[in-house]
Amino acid sequence: MSASILSKTLIAAIAATALYTVPVSIASAQEEIVDNRNVGVRDRARPGYDAAGIRAGGFMVYPEASVTGTFNDNIYATDVATESDFITTLATRVLVQSTWSRHALNLNAGLAQFLYADNSDEDRLDWNVGGNGRIDITRDTNISGGLSYAQLHEDRGAPNAVGLAAEPTEYTLFQADVALAHRFNRITTRIGAGYSDFDYDDTPLIGGGIADQDFRDREEFEQFARLGYDVSPDTNLYIQGTLNQRKYDQQPPVVLLNRDSDGWAVVGGADFRLTNLAQGGVFVGYQEQDYDDPTLFNISGLAFGANVDWFVTPLTTVRIDAASRVEETVAAGASGFLDQSLGLGIDHELMRNVIVGARASYANQDYEGIGRSDDVIRAGLGVDYLLNRNFSVGLGYDYTDRDSNVPGLGYTRNEIGLTLKAAL
Repeated sequence: MSASILSKTLIAAIAATALYTVPVSIASAQEEIVDNRNVGVRDRARPGYDAAGIRAGGFMVYPEASVTGTFNDNIYATDVATESDFITTLATRVLVQSTWSRHALNLNAGLAQFLYADNSDEDRLDWNVGGNGRIDITRDTNISGGLSYAQLHEDRGAPNAVGLAAEPTEYTLFQADVALAHRFNRITTRIGAGYSDFDYDDTPLIGGGIADQDFRDREEFEQFARLGYDVSPDTNLYIQGTLNQRKYDQQPPVVLLNRDSDGWAVVGGADFRLTNLAQGGVFVGYQEQDYDDPTLFNISGLAFGANVDWFVTPLTTVRIDAASRVEETVAAGASGFLDQSLGLGIDHELMRNVIVGARASYANQDYEGIGRSDDVIRAGLGVDYLLNRNFSVGLGYDYTDRDSNVPGLGYTRNEIGLTLKAAL
């Protein structure tokens, strides 16, 4: 379990789940033979330690619950007068996966209750529901899509967190996407669209008053088309074009700025599997975001991304992530910011039921129009001990440091957490 997951995942019903624990059966010799080639340490099957699930007709149901205790030495993400607290997180979730030979349907739901020992104004309840599926029209053609809805809260250290807020800002997020894929022998095609709707609640301020957050409410639309070619059974080269439209609910004269914008990106990339050495995808290209308000500067630059698993040994996996995205901001005078990041993670199977991991990342957030630039460094360590199919224990540590050229926006945070998880 990564350190970020350790600090967020908790069980709301661990006691109830324990009452229905399924006895561990003795696996046959055939079940113990698992091909772990081209599979990351955390992704591979572990007979005897993976939750068995509950069969319900043509579906498998996987419920789980967890309780996490986390010590956070800077809950408000400030650079002065830092405040520490102990946070108990109770979480539960359920996954439902189809077992059909054709088509697919997956459903999920979850909630997490965050309880602060000394700062109860920070208590929050997040929850989400969603699903995704695929319709196989022919062997070479399919339609896929998904829907999700979530009640979330903004972390105190988020780039757009409200200053002098008496409690974190809450918001809802609705997302939907659909895509059509077709293969012509070695030529692959895919077109699709996505939609996101952000709705922010007003935020109480320290000393009284309310910070109206309606000006942040917006809709985001995205469309893409991809054309690829299989140069080998394990490698697909492609070119992809993407359009986006970001529309804010409130417009002048209600607000000072019209933050509506239109963007595009063109990239070339590859999805690959190199024997038993590595697998994943990389792409690089160019992107631009154009803003309707003439006082806001447009943002353009390199577009890139990577998600690669390197199988150093059968017991060690190195994961490389990279991304470059144009993000929204509410900072006065800024149109948005270009977020460029690079991450490296290592997972090692110390024993069959003991996994250790480490992760580090660096991100530069360059704000267009105001000269603000933030450098964010994150690092974490973690260890998971799998007791059996139904119970596991995780210990993790997270470090975050934001260095900003704007005084008062930098901070350092240390978190250490212990998670107990139960699953069926």
